[in-house]
Amino acid sequence: MQEQMERLPASLTLKRFHAESTPMTKPTADHAEASPTKQFFVSMRTRDINLADAILDLLDNCLDGALRLANGNSVDYALHFVKIELTADRFSIEDNCGGIPREVAKNYAFKMGREPDDDRDSDTETIGMYGVGMKRAIFKMGREALVRTRYGDDTFEVPITSAWLNAKGWEPLPINEPTEAREKLAEPGTVIHVHELYEGVSRHFANEAFENEVRTAISEHFTMFLQLGLKVELNGKPVEPVLVEVLVSKRDDGPAPFVFQKTIDDVLVSITVGLNTARSLGTDNEDDADFEGDRSSATAGWTVLCNDRAVIVGDKSRLTGWGDGIPLYHPQFAIITGIIEFRSKRADKLPVTTTKRALDTSSNVWLESLVKMKEGMRVWISYTNQWKNHPRADQSNYWEDARPLPLKAAIAAVVSRDAVRKTGDQVEFNPQKARVLPEPPGKTPSSRRIVFSRPIEEIRLVSKMLFDVDDEKPGIIGEKCFELTLTKAKKRDG
Repeated sequence: MQEQMERLPASLTLKRFHAESTPMTKPTADHAEASPTKQFFVSMRTRDINLADAILDLLDNCLDGALRLANGNSVDYALHFVKIELTADRFSIEDNCGGIPREVAKNYAFKMGREPDDDRDSDTETIGMYGVGMKRAIFKMGREALVRTRYGDDTFEVPITSAWLNAKGWEPLPINEPTEAREKLAEPGTVIHVHELYEGVSRHFANEAFENEVRTAISEHFTMFLQLGLKVELNGKPVEPVLVEVLVSKRDDGPAPFVFQKTIDDVLVSITVGLNTARSLGTDNEDDADFEGDRSSATAGWTVLCNDRAVIVGDKSRLTGWGDGIPLYHPQFAIITGIIEFRSKRADKLPVTTTKRALDTSSNVWLESLVKMKEGMRVWISYTNQWKNHPRADQSNYWEDARPLPLKAAIAAVVSRDAVRKTGDQVEFNPQKARVLPEPPGKTPSSRRIVFSRPIEEIRLVSKMLFDVDDEKPGIIGEKCFELTLTKAKKRDG
């Protein structure tokens, strides 16, 4: 029998196997549960995000509200505010960004995940895609919360209680009407209060160092919105943006950053790499007069934006290409800043994870963009190598008309130049190929850098003698001393 089966075609053998091993069954009323438990969702989903990122997620929701309120038009962020309070016993975030429509609250906003028919943001450049941000942030902090919102003239509130969290089922949350006048919001927006904070969360919120961490994260992650006028307060103090900019000369033949722009997989990719303003040429107070130093700029390296949100700021690791076909980051490169932005109305196309503060480096749009990022970096690595043994003051004349510009303004200032290459939807400008970068005067292979230190009192004495002021830059003093000595040496040998 076994031999006969082996002679049968494989397809007939499989049919016979299934016929013998699969009994005929009748439909029954029984069913197998496949829904997640509430405890699993609350405990596991909140582990995917740290506390600071959870707060940023809630601020992100405020901005999404402002975008929806604009209904496809440009948003005037100067009209909007977000106020955040962290204390040992409560958390709150308040905005005037339009609020939540009642139908959205009933059908979408409080669900644990996004339904396929939820197309509210199909024409909006947000970065939310999974529908878990607000709930995950609340569950991360505490066991009691109240979401109060006003959309138009309709004000209502949704409580999330510890009793609901402890219950096994996913019962609908109640939508209540405010009972007192003080509970009504002055303008359309949303307020979220979280109470019964977890012990670890309470300790963080009472810690000034954590408050500073959150302030820095907001200033970086939302820098573009803050620069556009959005007002964000943390514990009553305004948050200032971290400026990520590159230098651009006003002259068409003046030095400018590397620029690249192209649409890849429905995502508009914009790249610029250039010199930053943190170590402004010829205008700083550093002791050494060249590019090498131990004070690295906070915005040196790469800043990655997704729909105006800064996913990472000042990255100097292999993540953004350093040490991968180009040198590892070094203090010599502290004047190099790269900015890349991904824009799309399809949030799922963006190379960003659910925390919105980490990159999905396996995405095709990221891998293709990384090639151009490295190309831009090579231009400026070569530039700093050329100038590293020369006083920075020698460059100041070339850059005196340059001004610091953010990504969009920098690209706009460069694309009008004749040397820009345009092919279809691709725009590219390489300052090295365009020959607009200054070269060191008298560049010779035998050039060497002279570095030495002297007591500050002695430096001031020499400064007073040479320049009639006692606070001239040490680099300029040293250069002048060398020139005077060199002149005497030439006269003696002549």
